[in-house]
Amino acid sequence: MKKIFVFIILILGLAHTIQAQFRVGLKFGASSNNLLTSPITVHSVNDISDFKLSLAQANYGVHAGIFTQLKIMGFFVQPELMFNSNSSDYKISDLGKDPVSVIKRESYQNLDIPFLLGVKFGPLQLGAGPVGHVFLRSTSELFDVAGYSQKFKEFTYGYQGNIALVIGKLYIDVRYENNFSKFGDHIRFFGNQYQFDKSPARLIGSIGIAF
Repeated sequence: MKKIFVFIILILGLAHTIQAQFRVGLKFGASSNNLLTSPITVHSVNDISDFKLSLAQANYGVHAGIFTQLKIMGFFVQPELMFNSNSSDYKISDLGKDPVSVIKRESYQNLDIPFLLGVKFGPLQLGAGPVGHVFLRSTSELFDVAGYSQKFKEFTYGYQGNIALVIGKLYIDVRYENNFSKFGDHIRFFGNQYQFDKSPARLIGSIGIAF
């Protein structure tokens, strides 16, 4: 009977410890894309002249979602689900004798799934790990351009590295993200695929509150 009582006390103590080391919270923030790409030349079809497509500006994105964190001694595991929305402005330049440029905006929404592993030094956390992106939807002014179509991959992936400061229930996080796909690889003109020469990378800042 005494052994059973001691076993129950140990189980309750372990459950309390695990609960104390487990966090669930909400996060929101913004991201800044870091892209310097070379223009794409779209070749003529029938009576349409060649033109160039370049990235005029990768705009700030916003995100919000849920994070969880399990702390084990000085380490942590942190999976997340984040809704992410951003947009890019493209410049289309006619290559004729009288060049004319127009700006077209394209917006994207993804479900981001980061999974970080890291270490804790008091309130400071350092982590890294893979991130998956599930494509949700897109709206684009590029459909105004003759021959344009798009074909997004349903799932792409990359990696993130972060540094975070945890003060009580407040979570302040800064990350760098890079991806293994090329930026703009969804772009099609006249049935042909085009893409820029860089992978999409961004800086991500977030504030979270743990329950």
